[in-house]
Order: sequence, then C-alpha cells, then structure tokens
Amino acid sequence: MSSYDERLSGLLAIGIPRRIALVLAFRPELAAELGQAASIAMNPAPNVLAEVADRKGVEGPKKRRRKKSAYSKALSKALVEENGRQRKKDGSFKKGKSAKTILSAAHKKARRMIKK
Repeated sequence: MSSYDERLSGLLAIGIPRRIALVLAFRPELAAELGQAASIAMNPAPNVLAEVADRKGVEGPKKRRRKKSAYSKALSKALVEENGRQRKKDGSFKKGKSAKTILSAAHKKARRMIKK
C-alpha cells in the first residue's frame, strides 16, 4: 500500500484541488463519496450542478419575467380608481354598476392615459 505522501502527490498531479486531495490522501475510503464533490470543484459546469440539484430535489434557476408593459401599468391604476368610483362605502356596487362596467371604464381610462 502506498504512503500518504505518495497518494497526495499523485492526487495533486492529476489536478485535484489541494483541500480535497488532503482528505482523499488521508482517508482513501472516502474517494467514492468525494468523487462527485471533486468533479464539481474542478469543473462546476451548469449541467453538473443542475444534475446534482435534480437529485437533491432543488429547483433550478427561475425564468426571467417579462417587462410589465405601460398599458398594463396604466390599467392597474385605472382599475383601482374605477373600483373606488363605482362602489359604495360598504363595498357593494352602486346602482347600475357591475364588474363589467368597472372593467370597461378602466380600459377606456387606460387608453387615455397611454395617449398622453
């Protein structure tokens, strides 16, 4: 069986990082467990990290959200205003008003906001 120094120099020669090589040289029985860690430390490619994350049940990076459009922002503001205008203090609709009238008025107001 080879000595600690021989194992350490062999591991360093093949490019394993020094901290991992020290552990592997001291306890060679951990090679199977640290093999995955050593490969990630040497080559942290996204596909390797994603593979490990899948095994651990961790979600990958989230997709980027699209930019909120100007019309969408205007519609949000208009809906808040129209909801306040077409409802009573107790939260019910005023006479002759409904969700349909609020939404159509909000769309009309949003179009006007965009034109300005």
